Amino acid sequence: MTKETILIRSILGPTRRDIFPMACAVEIVKKLLFYRKIPLDDIRMTKDIYPAVAQQTKKSCQAVARQIERTGNLCWESMDEGQKMQYIGKTIKDIQGPRDMIFYLAFYSYFHKPYYEILENPPWSFCVNKVYIV
Repeated sequence: MTKETILIRSILGPTRRDIFPMACAVEIVKKLLFYRKIPLDDIRMTKDIYPAVAQQTKKSCQAVARQIERTGNLCWESMDEGQKMQYIGKTIKDIQGPRDMIFYLAFYSYFHKPYYEILENPPWSFCVNKVYIV
């Protein structure tokens, strides 16, 4: 089991849902952001993430997109306030879409700290929204 799978399972608990596409998406985003140094705003779900996940899972891009969206929404609905603080770093009312959840989980998977905590206190310089944080 990958670190991303364990992370998603820690949020959802025991479930029969196939979380592999979501775990793949989180892993791909993590690689794009932190290894290939692609800015957050330049990563496109339909161009960069869904095709790569579809290739790994041998499913269509549409099927992968639906599955990731459902799993992202389920993660959001399953989180209590403590988990939102743990993984996201602040209480927010709603996510814009599955993209947000994927990025929150990618940051947590890489840094082992919540997204907003990393934005406020970056451990080293990295690029967010084409602005390098030092």
